[in-house]
Amino acid sequence: MPMKKPTQHLIAEVPRSNSRVGMTIGIDLGDVWSHYCTLNEDGEVVDRGRFRTTPAGVEKWFTDLPRIRIAMEAGTHSIWVSEQLQELGHEVIVANVRELRAISHSDRKSDQVDAEKIARYARLDPKILRPIAHRTVAQQEALTLIRARNLVVRLRTAAVNAVRGLAKPCGYRLPASSTLCFAKRCMAVLPPALAEALGPVLEQIAAMTVKIKQYDRTIKRLTETEYPETQALLQVYGVGQLTALTYVLTLGSKERFQRSRDVGCYLGLRPRRSQSGDSDPQLGITKAGNIYLRSLLVECANHVLGPHGRDSTLRQWGLHLASRGGKQSRNRAIVAVARKLAVLLHRIWVTQEPYIPFYVVAA
Repeated sequence: MPMKKPTQHLIAEVPRSNSRVGMTIGIDLGDVWSHYCTLNEDGEVVDRGRFRTTPAGVEKWFTDLPRIRIAMEAGTHSIWVSEQLQELGHEVIVANVRELRAISHSDRKSDQVDAEKIARYARLDPKILRPIAHRTVAQQEALTLIRARNLVVRLRTAAVNAVRGLAKPCGYRLPASSTLCFAKRCMAVLPPALAEALGPVLEQIAAMTVKIKQYDRTIKRLTETEYPETQALLQVYGVGQLTALTYVLTLGSKERFQRSRDVGCYLGLRPRRSQSGDSDPQLGITKAGNIYLRSLLVECANHVLGPHGRDSTLRQWGLHLASRGGKQSRNRAIVAVARKLAVLLHRIWVTQEPYIPFYVVAA
């Protein structure tokens, strides 16, 4: 029988010596196990291994190390792992996922290879990774509440559409109604057989409506107590507490951007570009960044340009853009107003100045 290859240690313990100062560690985060690769000052691999993706695992392998540069890819666990490593005194770089995938596409993909690539990029030039700034764990917990509310809203919408669709084959078209009183109105018009079948679903819709109101009260409390900086953002016409709190929590810090105009690009509201020679086609927006915040800003822009929007310089500018004509003129105007809202909210957040609806006239 052929001899088996000697098994390697699943975890290679990081040597605890002062000689590791100036070295670089790349981490490929996994859901259960995370792989790391350590490079010395000459770019040679001196250590490989893996550790449990838990707070105890991170503390075990990185507590006694002197200050060292550690790079990882943004992902599910990168928020708390990067915060814990920073608390341990290390220099942490969180790489932009899109940028890292664009420069490291390969047919030789594995956790060990990815960890080594991240380490080499971080050692040579960290800017190539387009590092991102993570929000804190406390901000992430508050943002989780907002995302949970959004999940319940989507589940309620799906349930309402399902009830309407199930009633139609039986010859009943349910009345138009807001979701607040949808369950009550439906039970009043449904026959006994359908009421028995759809009653439990309608009860769930009513329960989800109550839960959404509870989420709204919690969000209102957070804007008034833990995140008072959102109060300045509420001055802008069309921006509510949900959008203001989501905006502050998603960006994390107002010092994150040197220029307010960069926020529009960060949220994917900037047009894509593919210029080559004389060809420079007009393309749609990049749709990068946080999808939910971008959708909230688009909803706010829709309200600003809608029939119930309050008059302002921003509304007049958007309506003028929409009146240019063309098949997609209004949609372009809504996206443009959403981009201006993203910039305006950051500027108000930084300066904490009062919002002036007709700024040019006032100036």
